[in-house]
Amino acid sequence: MNRQANPKESDMAAAAMADPFLESRVARLESDVAAIRSSIDEIKVDIRGLRTDVSDVRGEVHKLETSLRGEIADLAHKLTRDSAYTRIWMLLQSAALLGIMARAFKWL
Repeated sequence: MNRQANPKESDMAAAAMADPFLESRVARLESDVAAIRSSIDEIKVDIRGLRTDVSDVRGEVHKLETSLRGEIADLAHKLTRDSAYTRIWMLLQSAALLGIMARAFKWL
């Protein structure tokens, strides 16, 4: 025997289930959901602010990288030049020492 629910019966069942504890719990859940939504909105605003800050930092890092690359290239050039000067100086010292030794041993 199939019985279909009478609309009046379903209204009475809903009224019976609607006790004050259930209503207070639903109200509490609704307020919690509202608080969560407001927190999410604040987080979204914070993330937007962080995006702009991150893009600013990226720009500054790019500028620093460019300037550091230039400075490193200058230092590499100076190092190469100083290395050449050191080689020339060592060659001249060796020639002077050989000249002194040649005179001392009467090779010349």
